[in-house]
Amino acid sequence: MKNILLNVILAIFFPNFLIACAVCYGAPEDPITQSLNTAMLFMLGTVFFVLSCIVCSIFTLIKRNKNIQI
Repeated sequence: MKNILLNVILAIFFPNFLIACAVCYGAPEDPITQSLNTAMLFMLGTVFFVLSCIVCSIFTLIKRNKNIQI
């Protein structure tokens, strides 16, 4: 609750923090916009890769556990 109140106060007294980035209002052909899009896709890909490795590890441990118990 404290963070929400702080964000509302900051938005009221300092509206320049609410300015959109180049992706939101910029030209789609601008190099900055293209680089930000590429950076976001890279970060999403990295998160997907790490999470898929964790899920694969969990399934491998489950499979090994079932083989040991039988």
